[in-house]
Amino acid sequence: MKTGDVRAELKRAVLTAPLWMQATKNSSRQVADAVGLSQSFVARTWKEFGEPEEEIESVRALLAERQMVLVGLAVGPSGSCLVLNPSRASRLRYPASLSTSSKRRLRMVLAADLLRGVVQEPSYTDDRPDLWSSLNSSGLGIAEESIVLVSGNFGVSAGVQPSFHFADAWQWQKLVAALDLLPEVQTGESLVDLEWRIRRWYHSGRAPFTWVVDRKEPGAMGSSADDFLGAGNALAEDILSAIRQGLVDGTFSGESEISLSKLNRLLGAPVRDIRAAVRALTEDGLVTAARSDSVVVRIPSLDDVTETYMARRALGAIVVRAASRWSAEGRSRVKHHIDELGDCARRNDVTRAHYLDLDFQIALFEGSGLNRIPAILETLTKQAFMHFAVMGARYAFSPKIILDQNTEIFEAIDAGDLRAATLSWQTKMDVGLSYLAQHISAMNAINERRGMNRG
Repeated sequence: MKTGDVRAELKRAVLTAPLWMQATKNSSRQVADAVGLSQSFVARTWKEFGEPEEEIESVRALLAERQMVLVGLAVGPSGSCLVLNPSRASRLRYPASLSTSSKRRLRMVLAADLLRGVVQEPSYTDDRPDLWSSLNSSGLGIAEESIVLVSGNFGVSAGVQPSFHFADAWQWQKLVAALDLLPEVQTGESLVDLEWRIRRWYHSGRAPFTWVVDRKEPGAMGSSADDFLGAGNALAEDILSAIRQGLVDGTFSGESEISLSKLNRLLGAPVRDIRAAVRALTEDGLVTAARSDSVVVRIPSLDDVTETYMARRALGAIVVRAASRWSAEGRSRVKHHIDELGDCARRNDVTRAHYLDLDFQIALFEGSGLNRIPAILETLTKQAFMHFAVMGARYAFSPKIILDQNTEIFEAIDAGDLRAATLSWQTKMDVGLSYLAQHISAMNAINERRGMNRG
């Protein structure tokens, strides 16, 4: 292999590494360790693709003139497409430029195009709507001022004229130098969702991928609290991930104080923004304020865990019944996670089955079509994850049991047997509560023995 080809592959490894690395471990040092290269090589690669070329400067000039928001992304076997629509909000209320964490997510999203050669050819067309029909059905159709960015040989819909076409995959990576002008408040939360979905796309076989923003852009009359919501939610998710990972790897421990300055060093976000995001996490019961400048993650009692699971049991029963009205797209998404769980069961992949179970539940919540309950259930599910992390408990559910549980729920909903679907959901929650209760009892017994020994 020629020297130039070797360097290209090394750069490809650097840019695509965040697709499979943990979300909280994306510094230049951590990427260098993961791919076996020097930290300086990683930093130089990022700098190279952060410097715009002539065509990228043209995109940047457009974004400097117009306030745009990201509304759609597709990755296929032969190319990718990004769609930006005009923003309805004033530039004064939503100033341009992405935060450091959002630029990191954007770089990872663009890197998916470097894998276009290994994206599976679509083998079906009926149950996976394409980008254009998804945009139209969401009321986000292409407008006269929309910016459509296309790479490779991505096929656009009839009547859609690409604003810019990047034949070279490496040029596409340089878009980060233009798209960093997108407003953080409106784009940050979208990139959090995109990062989550792109990671799962990467691990689930890389079929053609379509994403359309699933929230409405804030209107011009929103409050200042609303202005913070998008960026605050994104940062809160980062904080939650960092704390959860820290509990798992031993950086933090249950009941110990975690200072806001420590979170500032981990995430690079201003302390004032971290304080506001932590306040939202406190309101959701995911952390507890220790002092004005620190938080703790309480070791859950049996009552805490029981309350969380009973709430999930009750609200989930409502969602399961509502899911009987799911759309073809919603049903397909839920079914996809069951198919993936089947593969995990065959390989006995316990860790992946854990996350696919979460994906299944969230897809089920979203498929219900309800507005408020899915968000509440997602928060409760995060609480359950935090309970596991703070106890140091390894999730050891058999993938086969998870597959059987979820298949039972799916088939009952699909058959319109809402009573059976509800009972299956409640049984799933009861089994989960029993599992966590066993861990809490074992942990309490260990702590009691330690106390007796110290006495």
